[in-house]
Amino acid sequence: MVNRIIIFKGSKRDFDFLLKQLVRNNSYTPFMELIQTYNARLRPNESGVKETELGRKINIEFCVVKADDYASVLPHVLSNFSNIVTLNSNINCLIVHNPPRRVEDSLRTYDTSIIEYQYSQYEDLSKNKLKEIYEELNQDVLGQVQCKKSMISGLYKLYKEQNDKPVVLMFYGPSGVGKTESAKSISRALGGDLLRIQFSMMQSNEAFNYVFGSEHSNSSLAKDILSRESNVILIDEFDKVDPRFYNAFYELFDEGKYKDTNYEVDLRQSIFICTANFMDEDIIKKTLGPAMFSRFSELIKFEELEKMQKLAVLNKWYKEILEKLDNEEKQIIKTSTILEWFRENVERYNNIRIMKTKLENAIFRKLTERYIF
Repeated sequence: MVNRIIIFKGSKRDFDFLLKQLVRNNSYTPFMELIQTYNARLRPNESGVKETELGRKINIEFCVVKADDYASVLPHVLSNFSNIVTLNSNINCLIVHNPPRRVEDSLRTYDTSIIEYQYSQYEDLSKNKLKEIYEELNQDVLGQVQCKKSMISGLYKLYKEQNDKPVVLMFYGPSGVGKTESAKSISRALGGDLLRIQFSMMQSNEAFNYVFGSEHSNSSLAKDILSRESNVILIDEFDKVDPRFYNAFYELFDEGKYKDTNYEVDLRQSIFICTANFMDEDIIKKTLGPAMFSRFSELIKFEELEKMQKLAVLNKWYKEILEKLDNEEKQIIKTSTILEWFRENVERYNNIRIMKTKLENAIFRKLTERYIF
């Protein structure tokens, strides 16, 4: 028997916050304990538990099912979820995080009046919030003045239209000039870490299963998006996405809804940011095709950084690295010629991400030579 069911859809951060509000001192029974009892009942001779004990109903105040728990059970457990959780238990309140569709369908066999849905609440756009995002961008990303204005313009459109369609921005241009950092900055301003999806890291079969869903124990696009902290989703290196997957993105970008074999996600009013190393709009249209090209709300070109902008980035990173060091280490680096060399050679680096890596390597190589060799 279950008296109350709370189905929470959203981020782990928000789910943990909900548990703190509902359950004092984290005093709850984990779902995996019920599974252990269920397995023991299936194989009583192997469990070493007396059958009379296995048949006794346990009264549970709170039972919590976390999003990662589903991957630890066999598929039949999902389909028979409602029967399994109450096989040996009377549960006052069952709290379920991001259930696969089969689990949710199984729970609906109960009286639906006891089921309550709660969701992560994503921050709404407003004029003040747009100003805040713009200020954050100016702090986090040097240069790219026109890009930042175009970003805010695209977000302003989402704010004013107030419809269900997401805004889809394409950031394009050379590597290491602030595309990903801009997406991170927007996400932080809207209250959470950025969900970053990289198709370039996947092989064809892996990418297919990720986009359309496969076994419930595997990661998927829908599962990851459901757990996002902010309403900003970055699809990095979108030019590496296999064209066979475009149909999935048409519905996602047009309607803000996404469904795979296990999950269904509502993404209306979301912000999708796609990045690519294209150099102009004609190449984007030719490579991705007119149908995909037309789905972008705004195409935002990032330019190579000028020398003064690179120097500003260099000085910022140098300062950040020094803050991690103790006083003696700082003195060693400050009396070295590392910063001077990078300032003189800053124009060698078109990719500022590479410049940061080289700077870090030079600093820690110097410290290694002093303290280790």
